[in-house]
Amino acid sequence: MDEINNSIKMDFLSSDALKNRSSMEKIAMIVDKVKNGDLLVMEGGLTPAEEAELIETTMREIDVENFLGIDIYTLEKDQSTFFGLSKRKTVGITIIGPANVMKTVKRKSNFLSMIAQLGGADAPVH
Repeated sequence: MDEINNSIKMDFLSSDALKNRSSMEKIAMIVDKVKNGDLLVMEGGLTPAEEAELIETTMREIDVENFLGIDIYTLEKDQSTFFGLSKRKTVGITIIGPANVMKTVKRKSNFLSMIAQLGGADAPVH
């Protein structure tokens, strides 16, 4: 977050940008960006094991004065299979950011409305 302009940096990553990284490289990159106060919007998402490791890593790094943790929101999409007769859920995008900045307004399986609350006393600063 830029304190002077009261703005937040958002990074958008395609699934191709992450596919050649190891799980630990992905997690380290995500934690670094979020600790800097950035929002990360990823095409697709993390595996359940990667998400669990991300949460575990974040819990170890919490510092009540500088880093309160992360919030993860996933927007799914239906994908037709077998000639369109059945559907399965796949991850469309994942949004990860500082817990003290991200506020959910409305969330459904295929819709997410979110506000990034900026300028609070507990918001991280770059």
